[in-house]
Parts: sequence; C-alpha cells; structure tokens
Amino acid sequence: MTIKLLLVEDDDGDRQGFVQSVERYNHENGANFSVVECGTLEEALNRLDEGFDGAVIDMKLGDAGGEGNAILKEMDNKNIRMPIVILTGTPAEADDHYVHIEVLKKGEANNLTILEDFRQVHASGLTRVMGGRGLLEELLSKVYKSNILSQKEVWKKYGQKDAEKSEKALMRHVMNHLIQMVDLDEESCVPEEFYIFPPVGEALRTGTVVKSMANGSYYAVVNPLCDLTVRPNGEFKARNVLLCKIASLAECAKHEAKSEENVRKELEKNKKNCYHALPSTDFFEGGFLDFESLTSVDKGQLAAEFEKPLLQISPAFVKDIASRLSSFYGRQGQPALTFVE
Repeated sequence: MTIKLLLVEDDDGDRQGFVQSVERYNHENGANFSVVECGTLEEALNRLDEGFDGAVIDMKLGDAGGEGNAILKEMDNKNIRMPIVILTGTPAEADDHYVHIEVLKKGEANNLTILEDFRQVHASGLTRVMGGRGLLEELLSKVYKSNILSQKEVWKKYGQKDAEKSEKALMRHVMNHLIQMVDLDEESCVPEEFYIFPPVGEALRTGTVVKSMANGSYYAVVNPLCDLTVRPNGEFKARNVLLCKIASLAECAKHEAKSEENVRKELEKNKKNCYHALPSTDFFEGGFLDFESLTSVDKGQLAAEFEKPLLQISPAFVKDIASRLSSFYGRQGQPALTFVE
C-alpha cells in the first residue's frame, strides 16, 4: 500500500536529499512511499487537499522565517489530520500551539528514522481511519446517503423547533449508526478502546474515573446516568456521587487470601462477581472495580476531595459494569437447608 507524503522544502539540496532517503528506505524495506515535493509556501497550500498520509515541513520558506506555520494553520482550519514532522534549521520558529507536530532539527534528525515512524503510524491504521479521506469519512458518507437523507423532513422540523438541540441529537444519531457499523463484532479488543482519554470535559458521567487526594486511590463513578444529567440550573439530580474503588491486584489478593498470580487468573477473566477488571494502558494502570467497596460523597465536596476526572470508561463497557454491579447487589442467596431424618 502506498504511503503518500507531502514534502515542503525550499532548499533544492535538502529536498533531493530527503527524496533519496525515501528511495533508499523503499529499496531496503520493501516499502512504497511516494513523495509530493513542494518548493514554495504557495504550492504547498494549494496541494493540502490531495489526501496525504504524512507531511515533512520546513519552517523557513521565505525571507522572514516561520512561513511553515502558515501551512500548519491551514491544516488546522481545514481539519486535515495526519502526522507532521517539522524538519528545519530553525526549530524555535515552529508554533507550539500545534500539538500534533514533531519538531526536529536539520543535521541532527535521521531521515530513515522519520520514515520508519511514518510507516508504523500508517500500519496502525491511524491515517486510514482518521485521515481527511479516511475510513471515517467513507462511513459518514454511507450513513448520510443510506440513512440520514431519508429522514431529512423530520430533522428539518426538529431544527425549526430548537436548532442547537437538533444538532446535538443528530450527532448522537449519526454516531449510533457508526457504532452499529463497527460494533464490537470481534472476539477481543485492545485495552485503549476501554477508555476515553483524556475525558471530553469535566462533567461527571457513569464510568468517570477520579483520584482521591487523601489516599491516591482511583474510583469510578457508578451513579445511574439519569441521576448525573445536568439540569438547566447547572446541577445534576443526585445528592451524592457514588464511587466504586478500583483496587490493585495486591489489595484483591489480600482480600481473597490467595497469591497474586492465582487471583489474577480469576479476576482478569471476570470470574468473581464482586470484581470487574479494568485493563492497564500507557495512561492508566488499571485495576479491579471492587463492588464491595462503595463510597458516597456529597457532590459539593467532590471537587475538594478528588482530582479532576482522569478518564471516562467507554459507554459500551460501562453497560457491562452496570449490569454486573446490579447483578451483584440484586442476587438472591439461598439459606442452608437443614433436613430432619
């Protein structure tokens, strides 16, 4: 599969040097990079919409310096999503407002290393899914043509009644269609799918994870979602926030009076109904929701006792947690029976 790069460099020697590195990388690794070369700012701006998988951009493209920032700004304005490497002799000129860039200095950076990173990102599917002409846009087009257009008249009525509310409702409706298309039809998923990180805003939702300032432990919010819906006065219905402790493996082993290895095997497969496993990632150490360790905190005290939300457990997995929590507390035990002989 071809990996299409945009190269913006006004120095002929540096531009040809990078192209030669691409040819060498393709030959040595069986890769298929193609490069679109732009020697001026204007040429680069005119070609941004051609569907690239990555870009290498020089900062100094004129007499003033820092002209490469104009390309970054235009990409930002057009919501063009791709990995970007700033390869320049003047790295201080790169605008650090653009967090999606990597700034490297000419003479110190290795072109082959840059290309290998682009290849790995492309192999992950990131650019094919999120790119300007990626799979997400393809699915959106399919939803629009096959589902939404046929409902146009009713959405026009919603928009006339309340445009802002209609827009939010339509976004939810479209996302439900996208989720249906790529629903959890695989036998397994990767841990990062379990979370939304960082969380979108600081509002509490079922599955929001917060950290205690007092003991450093993590807790997940387990109130029903309807109790956390914010009302017009800015408050949610629940008087208290119900938190479920996320226990470490060591804490679970202590509770169970078993070795950590034995407990791990049981808990990671969710074989014990009082725990629910949360996978570890680079941004969260994970652990096990302990349904027997619930804490109720007055909503007015929450901000004083807990840090801002760390992450949000994804809705699809929140449903599993809510179901298991309900089953744990709703289970009906049977007393021991005594038989008379």
